Amino acid sequence: MTKNILCFGDSNTWGLNPITGKRFDENTRWTSLLAKNLGCDFTIIEAGQPNRTLVHNPPFDGVLNGVSYLKPYLERYDIDFIIIALGTNDLKKRFNLTPILIADGLNDLISSIHGYYEQSSTLQAPEIIIASPPKITITEQYSRIFEGADIKAIELSNEFKCVAANNKCDFIDLNAFTNVFGGDGIHFESSQHLTVSFEITQLVQELLKTP
Repeated sequence: MTKNILCFGDSNTWGLNPITGKRFDENTRWTSLLAKNLGCDFTIIEAGQPNRTLVHNPPFDGVLNGVSYLKPYLERYDIDFIIIALGTNDLKKRFNLTPILIADGLNDLISSIHGYYEQSSTLQAPEIIIASPPKITITEQYSRIFEGADIKAIELSNEFKCVAANNKCDFIDLNAFTNVFGGDGIHFESSQHLTVSFEITQLVQELLKTP
């Protein structure tokens, strides 16, 4: 039976090209590569959204926070895995959030997922994979928007790891195999999408082997 994997994230999940500002094609972005890596027994649901946050709704961008947009996917699909890749946009200076407060937003999102499935007598809760936000390099392009975010991002990864452990979720540290020193300092370049897809593929395959 085909397994459904929901990739729920921000612009790095959507596949924003840091050079052109447009979307990488299906041969480049990590979500599409994940589908190719895992094969026909898996359906990858690409649910990336630029500017999506865990805590606040970005001004002028409508309701983009995670809790508001996740439920429709849970209602529509029978999901086996949810990969949550959020947190970077919460580091923007205007939100003035500490890593602990952002991690609280992640905890709330996970609790919302658990609560949704606890109310159902027929649906089985999916396995949740938390991806840490990548480290940030402050470039001229985003220097005012993400001022101080490079320091917070390192602590945020540690906080997310703790939230994952406390909620018995799986955790993958994107900082272990990616960097954003090139491009705009925020978004993955094409080679990093390839690496992320490979590492997440490995994790999913390992989890499927675990009884």
